[in-house]
Amino acid sequence: MHLLSALMLAFATITLLPTTVAAPLSTLTGTVLNRSPVINTRTPSAEAGLIGVACPGGSALGCSIKHGREFLSSTIKRTFTRSPSAEAGLIGVACPGGSALGCTVKHGRDVFVSAMKNTFARSPAPAPEAGLIGVACPGGSALGSPKPLILFIDAYDSFSNNIISLLETELAISTRTIKIDDPTLCTDEAFHAELSHYAAVVCGPGPGHPGNEEDVGIMRRIWRLGNAQMLPVLGICLGFQSLCLELGAEVKRLRGPQHGMIRKVTHAEGGRDGTSYGGDIFAGVGEVLATLYHSLCVDVGQDSISEAAWISAKWKASSACPDLVPLAWVGSDGSKNDSGIVDNRVLVAARHVTKPFWALQYHPESICTNKESKKVIRNWWELAQSWNRDHRATATQSEHPIQGSVAVRQSLLASSKQVSHPASSRIQSLPDFGLSSQYHFRTIKLGHYVSVPEIMEALGGMDSDQIMLESSNSQDISPDVRGRFSIVALDVTKAPSFRYIARSHRMTICLPSRIGNQVSVDVRPYGGIWGFLAIFLNKRRLTGNVNMPFWGGFMGFTTYELGLETIGVESKSSNARSGERPDLCFAWITRSLVVDHVNNCIYVQVLTENNADIQWLEAVSSRLNNISLPESRFLGAYLGAGHPSMRSESAKSSTTSLSTPPSPGQTPVESARTSIFSPDIPKATADALPNIFLPSETEYETKVSRCQDHIRAGDSYELCLTDQTLVQTPASDAWLLYRKLRSHQPAPFASYVRLGGATLVSSSPERFLKYDADGNCELRPMKGTVRKTPEISTLADAIPFLDIPKEKAENLMIVDLVRHDLHSVCGSGMVEVPRLMVVEEYRSVFQMISVVQGQITKTESGENNYTGLDVLAASLPPGSMTGAPKKRSCEILQDVEKRERGMYSGVVGYMDVGGRGDWSVTIRCMFKWDDEDVISPDNNGVEKTTETWHIGAGGAVTILSTPRGEREEMLTKLNGTLGVFG
Repeated sequence: MHLLSALMLAFATITLLPTTVAAPLSTLTGTVLNRSPVINTRTPSAEAGLIGVACPGGSALGCSIKHGREFLSSTIKRTFTRSPSAEAGLIGVACPGGSALGCTVKHGRDVFVSAMKNTFARSPAPAPEAGLIGVACPGGSALGSPKPLILFIDAYDSFSNNIISLLETELAISTRTIKIDDPTLCTDEAFHAELSHYAAVVCGPGPGHPGNEEDVGIMRRIWRLGNAQMLPVLGICLGFQSLCLELGAEVKRLRGPQHGMIRKVTHAEGGRDGTSYGGDIFAGVGEVLATLYHSLCVDVGQDSISEAAWISAKWKASSACPDLVPLAWVGSDGSKNDSGIVDNRVLVAARHVTKPFWALQYHPESICTNKESKKVIRNWWELAQSWNRDHRATATQSEHPIQGSVAVRQSLLASSKQVSHPASSRIQSLPDFGLSSQYHFRTIKLGHYVSVPEIMEALGGMDSDQIMLESSNSQDISPDVRGRFSIVALDVTKAPSFRYIARSHRMTICLPSRIGNQVSVDVRPYGGIWGFLAIFLNKRRLTGNVNMPFWGGFMGFTTYELGLETIGVESKSSNARSGERPDLCFAWITRSLVVDHVNNCIYVQVLTENNADIQWLEAVSSRLNNISLPESRFLGAYLGAGHPSMRSESAKSSTTSLSTPPSPGQTPVESARTSIFSPDIPKATADALPNIFLPSETEYETKVSRCQDHIRAGDSYELCLTDQTLVQTPASDAWLLYRKLRSHQPAPFASYVRLGGATLVSSSPERFLKYDADGNCELRPMKGTVRKTPEISTLADAIPFLDIPKEKAENLMIVDLVRHDLHSVCGSGMVEVPRLMVVEEYRSVFQMISVVQGQITKTESGENNYTGLDVLAASLPPGSMTGAPKKRSCEILQDVEKRERGMYSGVVGYMDVGGRGDWSVTIRCMFKWDDEDVISPDNNGVEKTTETWHIGAGGAVTILSTPRGEREEMLTKLNGTLGVFG
């Protein structure tokens, strides 16, 4: 009865909404939980937020929920299962079969009520023990008390949203964010008015130096607040350095920068001698293993202290910085290590001696920082609240408009409806085709393994536009890396195409079947290119065969430069290129094949608005049913010339090894390969040697060193440096190049694309983003490569080469970056990492991968829902091809590389009418532009065509890299693709 009494007391101060509860209140034995990270993420209103959940029959983590149990375990556990709070009250909200499903809940109603409806409405007969019983808000009535606001100052870092997620899931608060250079806060009056909304401030991490005004912006003004405006602050990394610099410390470069390194933190709760020093934010905190991302450190005079005095002196303010109290350190014993650890006595936490300022020089939000560090965040918030109660001159107020925004970006569908434009701009209507399409398909069973290229060749039309996304490693042994489906677009030349050039603000739509077949649309009224695509696709949503990943819709590619546009970085090299090359080129595919390599069948499918397409469907199905080719041809296409059964064939053609790069002055390199050329080319031309222009050894190593200079200066944590090899060759058969590449490097995300004046031949092993109609998203960043050799031929051989600090740090930095990108759409607490730094085996290499997953929460109305397209737009360019922080790293790489990447480092894939999408990173590839083809007469006056293929390759440069090692890694990746010309 003690729990019932407590519950009745909690209800006494609030007015309950009418609800039907499926179990009597006396059966409640669960705990009331708080801190929902999801409900408040999209509502700036002060009344937003649902805080907790209570379940009957046990604790909220373990109760038996009969209705929607999978939903509870996958969503509610992540959303609501946080530490209990004595402040929590109860209010009945969601129970199956009763009025609570439709009651007016003003706190996060769109998110919470729709989720509960979707979950519990499916159950026809509520069981007595079923249901969620209550929801709690701290501090009073569930309908009346807002959660406290924390202001997050964003210094353009790529981990900021992870920190916001940590705050919102560990504390009963909401956050708002502003940039360090927010122009609306340039005056003290505006700045102080903004701060009046908040209970505390977090000054986040970022690139640069705290002494540079442009790198810290308004952070510096935080430390100089007068007593009337004072409020609690937590600085993280750049915020830590800014505070220390303000209080008299010197900011210096570490001798051994630490990026993506996990270090043991010695903190004030207990030093190595076990003595307690009154731990402040470290009170009650055990061993902290923290991820470091910093090249700079603060000098408070620690190196002048003797070893004998250090044990006690390290916790006291120094004469150099009397207002700064040290709280935590990391050190070095001076021994050799492979983590780049050189510096001893590195301060990583501190507080102001009298003001409510605390700071950390490590990343508490990193996926590899241990859970003990979360106690530090909770301690800080308790101290901040205590300080506010005792010292805050005025309570937080909201008379002034709030400038801070929620971290979750507005959905593309919502933003496209709210963009304002000059009166002179006229919104053009979207093309009307495909609005009433219906989906039809036929299934064709195959008797044995058939390669996708053979299917394409049997259907013909190889001289026209093509799009093929192939799982060319579908027969590999490892289930972790092999792909299941391949997708072939048919009649691409007849399909509408969509072309966009970065920063042009105009989409060119080509409609081959119509008179006046080209339309140019200004995309700004739709919120930009991504808003335009979101609206277009949303109007054509339908359902189809659930066994297939693609029913029809957009297929195509985006360039790396399109990604630069999405993050506000101007491509310096694009000004000199042809104005007709698209940075986004999609075809609207209504006729396609899906090959299921597991069930060994082909699905022929069509989106149609007329009977003619049904006749086409029957004709193609009949044609495929009659295909009969020797099985050995199919196996040969997959196994390739290196397989024992194919050696007699491979012996007929000679190859030239390019594994040894040329020395300076030996470029271009010439390589003979005649069998890849089109039979229509005269023999004299076919015998000509391609000119291969490799990156200069010395220049590439110099670029690596320049990248490391930026890392040492604190401008970046990791830079994904790339370069390009150019191959000038007589007109070749791109399809045969693809056939050879897939046989040597089978991959789950191979592709062959001829579209928009470009040709792409790719054997990519890296999935960028996959999403489904239910809002499940997955990114698969790949960092860490070891080439197969006779000495390194198994996973067991490869793991020791990748299980080292340098390789793991590369992967970790991108994982944390990808989490940040996903949080910007999915919201706090809705991103997880089920696989971290796992080594996978491919035909020619071993790769370290991680899997990052997110869940998009849908609104009840569905009108302005987020989709996977929001995640795609938020995540470009791929983090595995940029480095971190993404924006500053891309700016640096623009200056270092001084060339356009083009299709390399972009993405290729699809987004279909069912709301699904799958995109791979365009690596291990080559591409060409038609406008670079040169037609000229040879010595005999016969016209010949010379084409230029681009092959990109590179790697992640960290402070632990060596110029030679990075060059060799680049060449390892390059030669796999370049070998098709050998």
